[in-house]
Amino acid sequence: MTKKRKPQKGIKKRYIIVPLAVLASLCALYLTAVFSTIPFIEKWRALWIETAMTTADHQWLATAFIPGSVIDKVMAQKNNTSDVIGGSEHLNNADETTSADTEKPLPDEPDEPLPEEPDGSDILGQNKIVVGENDYAGYKVLVNDTDEGIVISEIHENGYRGKIMLIDDPSRVFLGTTDKKDAEGLRIKAMMSLYGAVAGINASGFADPNDQGTGSDIVGMSYDGEFWGEYVDFYDSILITTENRLVVGRVLDWEKYNIRAGIQFGPVLIADREAMVSGSGGYGIHPRTAIGQREDGVIVFLVIDGRQIGWSLGCTVEDLVNILQKYNVVNAACCDGGSSSVLAYKGEVITKTSSLNPDYGRRLPNAFLVAPKEKDSKGKG
Repeated sequence: MTKKRKPQKGIKKRYIIVPLAVLASLCALYLTAVFSTIPFIEKWRALWIETAMTTADHQWLATAFIPGSVIDKVMAQKNNTSDVIGGSEHLNNADETTSADTEKPLPDEPDEPLPEEPDGSDILGQNKIVVGENDYAGYKVLVNDTDEGIVISEIHENGYRGKIMLIDDPSRVFLGTTDKKDAEGLRIKAMMSLYGAVAGINASGFADPNDQGTGSDIVGMSYDGEFWGEYVDFYDSILITTENRLVVGRVLDWEKYNIRAGIQFGPVLIADREAMVSGSGGYGIHPRTAIGQREDGVIVFLVIDGRQIGWSLGCTVEDLVNILQKYNVVNAACCDGGSSSVLAYKGEVITKTSSLNPDYGRRLPNAFLVAPKEKDSKGKG
């Protein structure tokens, strides 16, 4: 008669100890990730929180796992540009040729000399630009369109990629809108076709529940010859005056001023040459769109791709500042970002959007567009 084997106590203990050890390790990792004061962990925890909390529909990526007190502490550090106006000397009253703003002293010149800019009628220095070589800011030139006064360079840094466009004549930059306001937005290529534009970037934000927004429900005020939307106090203003100067910052009651185009978004990145944000600034890492202007009037469009592992994760607001300052930009601000970020040129999307339709981008309420150069009878601009 065979004897029954008694269960081995060691095996029973392992069945209990191993799961407990795994659970304890996971708890320790969680507590470390959420509460540790080690600088490296604090930095990446803050970036995670900021990135999640600055989306419209994915805040749960932070709120589902991280206590509210920790989230509040991080978001309390968000850079505030609510009392900033860059380029205020150009913001004249609509019924006057001058205003008190023009009497304000101009900002001091920077202590260190900025990179030299081209002079004369060839304001972009296009006669000396070679496609494939670096521009004066150190980035590879992809397009040198002398007919349209446009230069496009590739931004390629550690962790993110994008493109920057320089437009020689600010009077050609305008705000185009969907032809179906309050009903449906237009994709950037369709909007460019509608206006006959040669280039464009996305502009205003819009209500986007469950990432299904149609671009029709604009957030903030916009102006393209007529007002559309409502002023909101959580966005800054991005304005182009009738003198073709870019003004960024806290400006309301646009009717008082000499503007020909405007949207609300932000934050302000650069005001009168001074950086207004640092680090992630409370805005995390995202695809981003920015518009800026050099002192000589040249308008700059900058779009950074994101949310695409192996291509580009996105960038911080300070990354935008660093790029724009290399191009001598004196005033700049963010337009809408995320999956709306897009730069198009001659009928094609030239950035890699994170939208579901990367060749077209999302439907947008409006866009900053570039009109083609007028040609004379000999076909010259």
